[in-house]
Amino acid sequence: MIERLSSRDTYALLLGGVVVLVTVVWLGIIDPYQQAMANLQSKVTSRERQLQDVQKLRQDYLDLKQELSEAQGRLSKAENFSLFSFVEAQVGRYATKENLVYMRPQPTSTKDGWREDTVEIKLEKLTLDQLVRFLYSLETSDAVIQTKNLRVKTRFDNRSLLDVVMTVAAYGRA
Repeated sequence: MIERLSSRDTYALLLGGVVVLVTVVWLGIIDPYQQAMANLQSKVTSRERQLQDVQKLRQDYLDLKQELSEAQGRLSKAENFSLFSFVEAQVGRYATKENLVYMRPQPTSTKDGWREDTVEIKLEKLTLDQLVRFLYSLETSDAVIQTKNLRVKTRFDNRSLLDVVMTVAAYGRA
């Protein structure tokens, strides 16, 4: 049957067969392969991002674990710590006894094996430098101390002096 076709028809038929063959190869093999490779590449990129996130989370975890062990070390050192006497000593160090209006111990609270001792303090006629040094001494002590509440007002009679009411908390094992 092909022998009865003219040479021009034979070339046209061969050319059509080649076009069909190339189309089938392109649509059946090459295009799906390229799409699969693109999908795999996007998955690789996504997994690399996830790996970076996991590594960052791991580093954050290790940092927090280190901070926890340091805090537990500080807490274990402070087992026989008296917040009231410590605060009184710091007031005497950075201000005068005349500046101290009152120190009121608050009820101790216990939660999950930890205790929180709190003291409310009122100081009058402090300079800003005295207040900053006092707060710094509390925050940098060996015990775990936190300033929970701080109210600062300037004095009416002398604007360079401050009146301070604050609540300080110390933490330790129950």
